[in-house]
Amino acid sequence: MPKPALHNRLLTLAALLALSPPVWAAPAPLDSEADVAAFAERVRAYAHASLVRWTIVAPTSAEAEARIAAVLDKLPPSEKALGRRLIPQGSAEAHGVSAVVSPQIGENGGGACSWQVWVTDPALPAPEGQTAMAPLAAHDHMPVGPKATFRVGHFGLVQSRLYAFDETRPGAIRDLATVSEVDIPVPADGAPDYVVLAAARKPAPVLESVKTALAGSQGERKELGLQFALRERLLGAGRGIGANIEVVPSSMIVRKSDSPAATKSDSDDGLMETCLYTLTPAR
Repeated sequence: MPKPALHNRLLTLAALLALSPPVWAAPAPLDSEADVAAFAERVRAYAHASLVRWTIVAPTSAEAEARIAAVLDKLPPSEKALGRRLIPQGSAEAHGVSAVVSPQIGENGGGACSWQVWVTDPALPAPEGQTAMAPLAAHDHMPVGPKATFRVGHFGLVQSRLYAFDETRPGAIRDLATVSEVDIPVPADGAPDYVVLAAARKPAPVLESVKTALAGSQGERKELGLQFALRERLLGAGRGIGANIEVVPSSMIVRKSDSPAATKSDSDDGLMETCLYTLTPAR
């Protein structure tokens, strides 16, 4: 059975929800002070997942708002702004107070990108019978459990040359365009996973060399060596989580011209977008 091309795996939210596996965790309880303290730590842990929101469900809206205030009391002053991610909801059917993940849809978070990444994690608290899913924005850093999976879609120009890889140790890379699963598992050994997605108007030599080295790997991760390390070569060594710079192919280096139109045309031929997403093992 042939592997689907990356262009044929364009995703919509409806498809994501329809194809999600029937796995869910119970809502996180917020009935005791210990529950509130544990949830406050969870909110802090997802601080760099910019599109993750939390709905606090209680018998009345007033009770939900009071519990949000209790959670904020557990946060240090520098992180009080995370309270904007907590959404109160009153429900006559609620028994006690609990929290569930609520993805923010239709926003691009801290960084615009024509790629979209959705993470499904059975360890995240979700409404009963629903699967916990959360979108990521470029630069995001999200903790994930050992059974988490992710999906990748591209919504930019179809004419673009697309590259989709992820890397654990420097040089340990898999080509996501040839992975057979719709829901791609995170690394089984719990290593941080750096998802590197790029779009270019023309082939990018650096990324083409990685694709060639991974030819025939059928989406499995291969140790290619430090000479192929994506983070060091493309995203800058030592920049830390969420680092993101544009890859500039040699075609974008043009001689200074008195004609702005000519310079723009030359540089646009090699325009490339790179987006980095980081999945790390949840504590």
